[in-house]
Amino acid sequence: MKCHIIEDCKNTRNFTKILKPSKCMVCARPAHGYHCDVTTCKGCKSFFRRMYLLRSEIKCSGRNDCFDLKKRIEPLLRCRSCRYRKCLLVGMNPEALVFNMLTKEDSIIKVINSLDYLDQKVEKFRLCAYNPDWATMGGLADLIKNNGKLNQVDKYGPFPGWPLDPDHEFAHQNFYRDLKAFSTDRKEWRLFNLLASIEYSKTFLFFQNLDLPDQLRVLKHTAAGCSSLSCSFFTLRQKYEDIRQPDGTQRPSKLAPGYALFSALIGPMRRVGTQYFEYLLLKALYLCNPAIPGLTVQAQHVLERERRLYSNILMEFCLRNYSNGATKFVDVIQLIGVLEWQQKNLKDLHVLLLTPVLSQLPGDFCVSFVHELVFD
Repeated sequence: MKCHIIEDCKNTRNFTKILKPSKCMVCARPAHGYHCDVTTCKGCKSFFRRMYLLRSEIKCSGRNDCFDLKKRIEPLLRCRSCRYRKCLLVGMNPEALVFNMLTKEDSIIKVINSLDYLDQKVEKFRLCAYNPDWATMGGLADLIKNNGKLNQVDKYGPFPGWPLDPDHEFAHQNFYRDLKAFSTDRKEWRLFNLLASIEYSKTFLFFQNLDLPDQLRVLKHTAAGCSSLSCSFFTLRQKYEDIRQPDGTQRPSKLAPGYALFSALIGPMRRVGTQYFEYLLLKALYLCNPAIPGLTVQAQHVLERERRLYSNILMEFCLRNYSNGATKFVDVIQLIGVLEWQQKNLKDLHVLLLTPVLSQLPGDFCVSFVHELVFD
């Protein structure tokens, strides 16, 4: 008999959930569904979850009756204290919320850990002894099709003699002349950082699933920006005031043409107080840009889905770690606008500087993938 009663109760509860809910038990507006064991609207569902995450002490400025429908026709939705109290009074179950949060938290941790692992690989790649002769490098399509370099960093080993003195003077300081006369004792950082960004992009599964023309469009639009993000955050993390590279040198020099543009991202990132995990998510967000001109509809859908994923994780991270989480999220996202502005102006600068120099080099000399990134 007892078993039958329990089974009947279960069936009744399941049947009740099938019925379309009418009113939200918190605010009396039309309900959307069952959330945390209670019939609620979407607004109260999101509110309860947000308040539980904040765990802040909020007091009612009135008489603690803003949601008492016996005393008023409709609740005062602006009173968060009374609204949260009403959520608890009608039986919204925080344990159900915690279960969902843990499941979501596991997926968030997994994504952040994978981005962290990838960033460590990129930094090891920048520090390793791999130093190609740029004149022999292929185009972007060749780099995409080639085996990834990040998995080979242990084979290359560290670059000998690093870190150098910050004021170290090389025998040849002219950037464009050094391209022509390859040097094995140092890296040309503007090129190597672009290569590192390309290798970074190739590791994402969504990027691998794009058609080659879409992959090329994504790299042409984002490789330089990802490079700038990496250099800027590396500079901030090492507590330098000017752009520094992994070998300890200042490249480009403060005296180089356009240095203010090259370093334009450092100031805003410092003001926002960009933390490591925020940088990781921001970089992934920048890569996933569905608004890149010329993308196929399928590629746009893929990039939109991935951008939504990283955006949601960044929002979740900000809400959990800052009292003003929503404001922090907006501040971090706005760095993408600074980055877009920087890249547009840098591309114009590169065209201005490179065109006269390349015209003087031998006809068979070309850093193909750089030419595609700058001029296409």
